Amino acid sequence: MFALLIAASLLGTMLFVSIVILPVAFGELTKEVAGKFVRKLFPVYHIVLFIASQVVGILAFTPHLKPIAFLSGLLFALHFVFLTPAINFASDTQNTQRFKNLHRLSVLVHVTVMVLYAFALCVDACFY
Repeated sequence: MFALLIAASLLGTMLFVSIVILPVAFGELTKEVAGKFVRKLFPVYHIVLFIASQVVGILAFTPHLKPIAFLSGLLFALHFVFLTPAINFASDTQNTQRFKNLHRLSVLVHVTVMVLYAFALCVDACFY
């Protein structure tokens, strides 16, 4: 039961950051300040999402939630270790095309995880 609550919280957090936090930051702050904010936010965000996903994977009792949680945790860890620094480097060196491509990959990772968690939660709601 706790795994489902944590998974739902993960999905809610990801949606809130994507739909509220980031648009407000980039809409109301200067590009420079918003960039600094995101550089502080995302490392902590990915660590928290990684840890929470691993906890879900450990506590999950349904056969589909466990692998989804562990896969999501792996994706967040890889994002933290490789993708975030690469995005920051592309931004720092003003390599616009590389930044756009890496940013698209980051968005794809997050959307994929959100879809996977939404799927797992819907299956649990319907069948368990």
